[in-house]
Amino acid sequence: MSLGLFDVVGPIMHGPSSNHTAGANRIGYLARQIMGGAPRQLTFGFHPIFMGMFPGHRTHIAMLAGCLGLREYDEACNLSKQLADKEGITLACRPIEGEEVDRNTMRITGRVDGVDWLLNGISVGGGNIVFDQVNGVKTDIDGNCYLTLLLFRPGTDCAVLQEAIRAGRKDLFHLYFGSDKKEVLLIAETRDAVSQDELAGWIDLGGRENLILSRRVEPLYPFADKGDAPQLFTTFEEWMDLCKGRPLIDTVYAYEEQRSHRTRQEILEEALRSVRVIQKSMVQGIQGNNQLIGGLCTGSDGKAMADYAKSGRTLLGETFSMAIARALSMAEISASAGLLVAVPTSGSAGTLPGVLFTVAQQLHKDETALAESFLVAAAVGMVVGNTCSFSGSIGGCQAEIGIGAGMAAGGAVWLAGGSPEAVAHGAALAIKNTLGLICDPPASPVEVPCIKRNAMGVSVAMMAAEMSLAGIRSVMPPDDVVAALKDTQERLPTELRGACVGGLAAAPYAKVLQAKWQEKLDSLREL
Repeated sequence: MSLGLFDVVGPIMHGPSSNHTAGANRIGYLARQIMGGAPRQLTFGFHPIFMGMFPGHRTHIAMLAGCLGLREYDEACNLSKQLADKEGITLACRPIEGEEVDRNTMRITGRVDGVDWLLNGISVGGGNIVFDQVNGVKTDIDGNCYLTLLLFRPGTDCAVLQEAIRAGRKDLFHLYFGSDKKEVLLIAETRDAVSQDELAGWIDLGGRENLILSRRVEPLYPFADKGDAPQLFTTFEEWMDLCKGRPLIDTVYAYEEQRSHRTRQEILEEALRSVRVIQKSMVQGIQGNNQLIGGLCTGSDGKAMADYAKSGRTLLGETFSMAIARALSMAEISASAGLLVAVPTSGSAGTLPGVLFTVAQQLHKDETALAESFLVAAAVGMVVGNTCSFSGSIGGCQAEIGIGAGMAAGGAVWLAGGSPEAVAHGAALAIKNTLGLICDPPASPVEVPCIKRNAMGVSVAMMAAEMSLAGIRSVMPPDDVVAALKDTQERLPTELRGACVGGLAAAPYAKVLQAKWQEKLDSLREL
């Protein structure tokens, strides 16, 4: 499936991690739809390395909220443990042992209406997910399609049914089928919904007397990939070719129109929704006293920077300092489990807004222009994301702050009236100057050094935008810079990819922060 604009500028979610919070919520929510409800006794399984990290990212709280039917943007998400307690739902978190699984695997097991379920979800960055196993059946379900599930009694022969589905559904993406000693499971993944009549015919072919359950599941995302047309562009070179004789913003809208069959107005409205969420949270964040999950930082750095920006004592002027203040405040909102937009991740949720809100204000742009600059930035991120991961635990902080800075530079150049070429090279200059940026938190809360790195991303993005607008170009073509980012991500040692082991995590003072975090850890496992 292709990346959409709102896979990159999105989701709207509660912090602190799009990978481990929003992705976890979506895994829980999709699992609920597949299971048909929430088990009374839930067990979450995590990679052994992740067992010491998940409380700081509130992964269990987010996944539990999804299992209760709450989406990542719902106000009640942060109260999921209390809600589960009221409903008599118990939760246990266990390491996944004796198996080779992805580090970001989030397993859900439980029993619903007499059926035992084991679902393996993997958070792949930016809130995007993949289910690679449902009750022992290997899958590749990303939530973008309609699912139709049929569960039959052991020994049911489904050969005719499978043949009929493949012959009758021209929009079939995948047909997953498998059985164990208990049941026979069939999952059809389609672009369009299967009608009730068609589903009844499938049940008859499988044997109504053998049926345990049937279920239809809708896509997670309003802007899901319809899968019936190729991506309009996947590289900077292809994008720039499309822009010849055509406004760049038109190509951005056309990309999403072709991908998800949404109208230009619907795309703009979703971008405006994101801008308004950010605006509200930014105002809140810049007031200070944000209650950070780990409490390793002050929660008022954004306010301190905003006060300094207005003091008349800044070295580079109020505009630049306010961009930093906005980035810090949004990063603090993220670290406080507040509502935000992952751009492209929750950990980097300050860089892009810090730049674009500031540039829009400086250039007296209206809300529509600001929203469209986010769409341009999303297109930059989509091109990069076709090749590289957005996840710090997969590709280092260059995957989060680095790509976020590239997106911010491209959006800022467009707001300032730069050419399509300048947009691409602004993004390339920013990404080039963040290659090798490691993910090295001393403890798992998304606070140190994450909050202040959002400000660093602002600095790099504005530097890159200014150079590109001045006519300076990256010697390395933008697509080659993306290839270099991928190469760097793959070479980065595991210890420098969010493992809380190397870099700052190995510095002497890290032990102080780790001890402070450990004091909070046990209480957070219960909240």
